[in-house]
Amino acid sequence: MFDSSADGWSVAALNSAAFGVLVLDEKRVVWINRFLEKTLNKKANDLIGCLLSPDDNASTILLGSEQTFQVSQKKSDDIWLRREHVQTGESDVYFFHDCTDLVIIGNECRRLQVDLNDMNPNDPITGMMNLDVITQLLDGHISRSRRYSNPLSLMRITYAFPPNMDPSLFERSIKRIAFFLKDQLRWADQIGMLDKHTFLVILPETGYSSASTLLNKFQGDAHLALFSKGDGRPLSFSVGLAEWSKGDTTSKMLQNIRQDVDLAMLT
Repeated sequence: MFDSSADGWSVAALNSAAFGVLVLDEKRVVWINRFLEKTLNKKANDLIGCLLSPDDNASTILLGSEQTFQVSQKKSDDIWLRREHVQTGESDVYFFHDCTDLVIIGNECRRLQVDLNDMNPNDPITGMMNLDVITQLLDGHISRSRRYSNPLSLMRITYAFPPNMDPSLFERSIKRIAFFLKDQLRWADQIGMLDKHTFLVILPETGYSSASTLLNKFQGDAHLALFSKGDGRPLSFSVGLAEWSKGDTTSKMLQNIRQDVDLAMLT
């Protein structure tokens, strides 16, 4: 039998604890601490000696099927408790730990995960990385080049289309261009969209001279076929190319690729 008069220091400690304590003897309340009194908005004297039953409100709250459960509070925010059961030779002792902060953090993490899932990292038409993602990757490559002096180049390919072009024809054309780029560029190259007409290609471990050799692909038959006569074709294209040099930032490299490369000079 639980003796609340014994070991007065331990009872005092449990009464001051920031968790709940409930002691039962054959489902009869023997003792509760002040934390649980406050949580249930009940006095210990009103509960001690009572036999908990399935219809009893306190029993429903404290001894329900859920290990973690919510308790409504009249004058403050609701709290969440996690129940722990310890069976002694004479009594059933239940500890109720306040896990409100953990539940709030967990709910916030789940909300942020949903928000993250809703944020599509890819361009909805081409499936390429969107501007935010590709520029973040560029930031990382520039940091590595700054630290290890790795060569790095950046390529821009911009396509001009007829004004007032039918949206479905434009989508079909830009998808064909995206397929060409994925097929022709190297596996390590990373492709994203600068805007709806412009592709941005990160060329890791590539200096300007090596990057220039890739420009020949834009004069080959596979690329020129994208401009064949018919509806839904681009009118022209331009290419910009820049190599990272000491002191360059992401914004500086994006500015450097605005200058068009004269492809005729490569032949």
